Amino acid sequence: MNWSPTVDIVVPCYNVDHIVAQCIDSLLQQSYDKNTIAIYLVNDGSTDTTGEILDSFAHHKQVHIILLESNSGLSTARNTGIKAGEGEVIFFLDSDRTVQPNWISEHINILRNNDVVGVLGDSQLPHGNIPTELDSYLYDPRRGARRFGEGTPIRFSYFLLNNTSLKRSVFDVIEFFDENIMSYGGEDTELAIRLWEAYPDGLRFSFSATCEHHHPRELNDYCNLMYGYGKTNLPSLLKQFPQYNTELGGQWIKSIKGYLLFNPIVRFWVAKTRHFRNSFWLSRYLVIDAVIRGARTVSRQ
Repeated sequence: MNWSPTVDIVVPCYNVDHIVAQCIDSLLQQSYDKNTIAIYLVNDGSTDTTGEILDSFAHHKQVHIILLESNSGLSTARNTGIKAGEGEVIFFLDSDRTVQPNWISEHINILRNNDVVGVLGDSQLPHGNIPTELDSYLYDPRRGARRFGEGTPIRFSYFLLNNTSLKRSVFDVIEFFDENIMSYGGEDTELAIRLWEAYPDGLRFSFSATCEHHHPRELNDYCNLMYGYGKTNLPSLLKQFPQYNTELGGQWIKSIKGYLLFNPIVRFWVAKTRHFRNSFWLSRYLVIDAVIRGARTVSRQ
């Protein structure tokens, strides 16, 4: 099918003055027909110079800048961008990412399949960067949807919204992002569950539709974020979708096997040995452990 749809790109922006200009530049250099592209930059109450940088792109006819007076979270920012546009395909790109000129085209190539409603593109470490311990975990080929290969149907648990395209028509079937989710993590999983239930064979992963992720951080910092996710949003997801308790990791929170595997003694041993050859699995353990520790603070209340 020679389908060349109109495209909206929704970019939530919050305190990203170190990289957002490069992100926007990469979107303006797309090889796809520029007359069919609209870029919605949603300033989610930034307190640094992000707003000034966004304003410097206002002269581009493709660019539309939307200001939210206070930081409202990814769900609200993304919903605002969705509602502002009318493109047949909606792209979601985090503002700390850059893409290649063929990025839109690679997504559309997969979306031309009538059975496909959404595509998740791969994320990579910026070229030339030396990977940190966290990078080695995040970009490992065994992590996430990468293990399933190009164009393979994937389940909701692998469908993130950081480098993603969706046919607008899906929002006639499912609701928008849940704006009650304001803190880090879970807003994409909540939407992906409802999306996957409506279109169980409609989600795909692509190595070709890739982006570079410009967000250097340490493993401990990431674990702190995941602890917060476990404490705030995971319990809500488990309550809302009890049928996916296992896939969401709920079986590890209060079970005997969970306490045997995730406890201070094992955590101490892992922290001391995580620089060994199998550091992927040890880093994975520390990330999951952080989520479970956060969730357990809620279960004890």
